[in-house]
Amino acid sequence: MDENQTIDQIKARLEKFIDDIDHVNPDEVKVEDIDEWIGLLDQLEEKVKTVSNTSDSNKA
Repeated sequence: MDENQTIDQIKARLEKFIDDIDHVNPDEVKVEDIDEWIGLLDQLEEKVKTVSNTSDSNKA
């Protein structure tokens, strides 16, 4: 997969994440929801690290 395509996927997932949080009723949020969001952020962070490391390797 091309690096730009991966970055676009990360951006799309992050935008969806932000949109989902923007539309949540704070009175209905459960701990499980927050745990799921944290898990998604962790996945995105790992993906960004992978892309970042690949990018650094390509520059060497």
